[in-house]
Amino acid sequence: MRRALTTAASAVLVVLGAASCSIQEDTAPRDIPPDQRGNFGEIATGEAAVGGGRIYLLSPVGNDEQARLRSVRRTGADDAEELLGSLLLGANEEESAAGLSTALPADLEILEARTVGTRLTIDINDVFGELSDLGLRQALAQLVATATQIDQVQQVRLRVDGENVGWPTGDGEVTDRPLTIYDYIEFLESSQPDFPALPLA
Repeated sequence: MRRALTTAASAVLVVLGAASCSIQEDTAPRDIPPDQRGNFGEIATGEAAVGGGRIYLLSPVGNDEQARLRSVRRTGADDAEELLGSLLLGANEEESAAGLSTALPADLEILEARTVGTRLTIDINDVFGELSDLGLRQALAQLVATATQIDQVQQVRLRVDGENVGWPTGDGEVTDRPLTIYDYIEFLESSQPDFPALPLA
């Protein structure tokens, strides 16, 4: 009997000790102090890359790697004209120093950008013919990913000098329908950290 009581008392002490060491939940929402906030995958990219809208640039690559799209902020670029204009300017000085670049031709011009419902129609000049197959798909991915940052835009109809054209998706299949971010999902840089390899048995 004494042994059973001793065992029970020890169990109670262990439970009480564990409870006193556990992390308690907050009873109401609270602000996290600035010095305790994490940086969730975004890179610091200078004054021109701080603010509301986001454009997509190509990340730096190593050996045998393919460039991925990385989003960077742009101040005051919230509507279609400003955001796409910012994309055409490419990487700022600090972003270029960090290895970010663009696949968009330097002489690309946006002749018109018009939103109807969830579709943004962009009319461009005819300069994509100078790009390689991969370069064209990367450039399209940049345009579509950036365009879908605009409020309500989910589809992009890309025209050349007012004419509808078929465009390759990320896997190379040509389509004449409006493009979406899901057509180029393989080009997006993952925000998830790499998982460590499983231990060998």
